[in-house]
Amino acid sequence: MLASWLWFSWHWVTALFNDPRRGAPLYAFFLGFLPLLLGSFATIWFFAGAIYALMMMVRGKLAARWPDGLSFVGLVVLSYFLSTLISPLAFANAPQGWLDVGTNLQFLIVVVLAIAMSQTPRTDVFDLFLWGLRAGAVAGFAFALFQVLMLGHLRAKGGMANPIPFSNVALLAGAMSLIGIGRLTGWQRLAALAAGLSGVGACLLSQTRGSLIALPLAALILGQHNFALIRAYPKRAALFLGVLIVTFVGLFVFIKLPDRFQILAQHLEEPQTVMNGDPSSSHRAILWTYGVRAIRDRPLGYGSQNAVDEVRRIAARDGYVVPPYTHLHNEFLTIGVGRGLIGLSLLILLLVAPIIMAWRSPQDGRYRDRLAFSLLLSSSYAVFGMTNVLFSQDQMITFFVSAYLILLLDARRALGLPAKGRSSSP
Repeated sequence: MLASWLWFSWHWVTALFNDPRRGAPLYAFFLGFLPLLLGSFATIWFFAGAIYALMMMVRGKLAARWPDGLSFVGLVVLSYFLSTLISPLAFANAPQGWLDVGTNLQFLIVVVLAIAMSQTPRTDVFDLFLWGLRAGAVAGFAFALFQVLMLGHLRAKGGMANPIPFSNVALLAGAMSLIGIGRLTGWQRLAALAAGLSGVGACLLSQTRGSLIALPLAALILGQHNFALIRAYPKRAALFLGVLIVTFVGLFVFIKLPDRFQILAQHLEEPQTVMNGDPSSSHRAILWTYGVRAIRDRPLGYGSQNAVDEVRRIAARDGYVVPPYTHLHNEFLTIGVGRGLIGLSLLILLLVAPIIMAWRSPQDGRYRDRLAFSLLLSSSYAVFGMTNVLFSQDQMITFFVSAYLILLLDARRALGLPAKGRSSSP
């Protein structure tokens, strides 16, 4: 029995290195499944795929050629990566500024994966990724419940380093689970609905403000995307919405989130009280206020390695002292202070790129799915970035780049299909 299993495993591995199409389905599914449960291992999986692709290129199994339809998305990710790499050179303490290069390396690696996976056109990576997300959302919610109910954690963090990236990815996994639900039938729809509720539940158990602010926006996008289905099955849609509202309100009250929002609003309106309340909200209010002032004073930036120290120095003039955080708890301000308006513009372009890519893709049967997918990804990350960092945490960058990869591959796949109306290369 053991010998038979070992022989089968060896045969499967050798076949994998002879035909790259065998690995693409497994790879795409686990890109969506792994983040909520194993956190940083999803990053390892991402880089392992790149190493595999490079090995297959060296062996001649994959052609190291730039595929059609990837020029825009490739240019965007390479520009953002180059800003991370070059920006520290213009300011003092350059070596310290390169600490983010390792994380942002994924924006360079995504080009390698796009070149490789574009050569496996028969693999439906979009659907595989969505089913990975659905499975991950359900499993992630179960993991979060175990942490809160059994282990006594105040805030669930799943398999990640802290609750914030877990909450962000959980919300997106739940929301994206409902994309294309009109194309599903029977148990598949039930599984997608369960995954949607699980994603929201896991998000709430983490008590992360940025994710909860993004939740109404996600609901609006999904409502418009699935409007035809809602209109066809109003009672079932109302039942699902009722369960969602009860779950949301129950967990919302249970974890006392209204108090945290009230404290933050008070601090923003009355700066003189910031040091007497919740330190997390207080420090954010200070960093945001003086971060805006720093950008205004020097639009070309201070260097990513100097951003926090510069904002703390300006705040100290007015008597405000905050700990030496590694970021300003706002991606836009962190990039704006560090890399100036040029870096901030590249960040905004990177967040808008998925929407442009989906909008300009051929209008095939999955055009609206790609558009909803891109709107959820970009708008949610924009909201997340208002209260925390995006691309200095490996879990957050892994999920964004993975979704970016899946979207561009499906947009490119559609280029080979008959389009309805306008058709242009993404």
